[in-house]
Amino acid sequence: MHLWKKTALLTMITAGSLCLSFASAASTDEWGPGVQAEGDITLPDGVNRQMCSADYWLTGKGDDSRTLMSPEEIAELNRRCLETPETMMNRLEALPEQFDGTELKEKLAAFTSPKNLYLNGSPVEESYYEAIRSNIRGAATSQQMPLRYGIAVNRTLMKAYPYGDLLSDSPTDPEWDNLAAAPVLVNEPLAVYFSTADGNFSYVRSMICSGWVPSADIAVCQDKSQWIEAQKMEHVLVVTGEKVWLEASSADPEASEKMLTMGTVLELCTDQEGMVANRMPWGNYVVWLPSRNPDGSYARKQALIPANRDVHMGYLRLTTENLLEQALKSLGNRYGWGGMLNSQDCSSYVRETYRCFGLELPRNTSWQAAMPVKKTDMKDLSAEQKAAVLDTLAPGAILQFPGHEMFYLGEKNGEYYVLSDISSVMGKIDGQLERLRVRSVVLNSLDMKRASGKTWMDDLTLAIIPWEMTEQ
Repeated sequence: MHLWKKTALLTMITAGSLCLSFASAASTDEWGPGVQAEGDITLPDGVNRQMCSADYWLTGKGDDSRTLMSPEEIAELNRRCLETPETMMNRLEALPEQFDGTELKEKLAAFTSPKNLYLNGSPVEESYYEAIRSNIRGAATSQQMPLRYGIAVNRTLMKAYPYGDLLSDSPTDPEWDNLAAAPVLVNEPLAVYFSTADGNFSYVRSMICSGWVPSADIAVCQDKSQWIEAQKMEHVLVVTGEKVWLEASSADPEASEKMLTMGTVLELCTDQEGMVANRMPWGNYVVWLPSRNPDGSYARKQALIPANRDVHMGYLRLTTENLLEQALKSLGNRYGWGGMLNSQDCSSYVRETYRCFGLELPRNTSWQAAMPVKKTDMKDLSAEQKAAVLDTLAPGAILQFPGHEMFYLGEKNGEYYVLSDISSVMGKIDGQLERLRVRSVVLNSLDMKRASGKTWMDDLTLAIIPWEMTEQ
């Protein structure tokens, strides 16, 4: 384990552990190894600025630009993931088109009140949960209801229950909603069951999860055929930047400064003529953007994305080089449990990075572990045996230990490095053990220690190579 000088020392000792400096040193001599000069980015112990570049981790042997999976192979893997029950993925078009709304409503309203959650710093009272149950039970349902089909018009957050507040597991933490479930991206298809009594929330299924989303973020198609047609995209534009905003517009307030996050896929308009939202489209991509009519029904309209935005015509080609460049674009981004705060947690970070290549990974770590791809079980291996496994992996493979997953980067000078989206850690400040909120995408080595005294390397349980399918 590398050590820093005692100045501004924070020794992290649990999962996701990092050493971060909060010093304001007058000269670089006061900084320990792995800490950058004042004014530069702050990095964990053992990490330098050069390591934050994809080029640093490339072999330079030509393999880095080799296509790892063809579009046809990616489509086949997506199909097989959907058909693997353990991935918990939903083939939305195959869902029953009729359902018992009354039974589903009663099931969803019968949840057990979560314990030890806080609203605005105070314990959540039982009356709060009763109001949620009442809102669900008051929904207009029947025993024979038609499934509706929708498209997300905003990047939104799916939650376990229909509420708009933030329910935290700590009275002092305003940035952790314990019941956030998954992000929903713009243009993502949804199966819509029913809405709460007040109409503010709808119970939906996405390809990767089910839960409640704000009704205002969904446009409901007139029928299944319109919904299927909306998903047919002959030419696509993929958002490859971690966040891309449309331009401000008074002519089109709905699209004005709309945020699109990494992995969002829109249809390119290839036969556009004339003006778009009061502008000529010169220097822009013209895309079809999902829109919500005043009555909540689906429509689509043209929108402009400037050519300078971080987007790509078609999915990226899946190569080691492209995968590393894509993953490192998120370095330093904040962590958001379940996708809250317009951010990602560890598994959605991995999923949305791979989505830029056309891969549809399951939602969380255990479901991703069930993908029909090459995997190596490492939980009973020695550190030396695990190192031997890592030596066979290409950068971009997925590593897991319970509750966390990482992109593997490679080995340098006997150390193995990973890139991941980390939440909180335990660390000593002035001799006191406290929970520290890292909450960023961070690059660090596997020799970091956990609260048990074991290193990340010690606790590795699984290596996943998403681009190598197993035989059926």
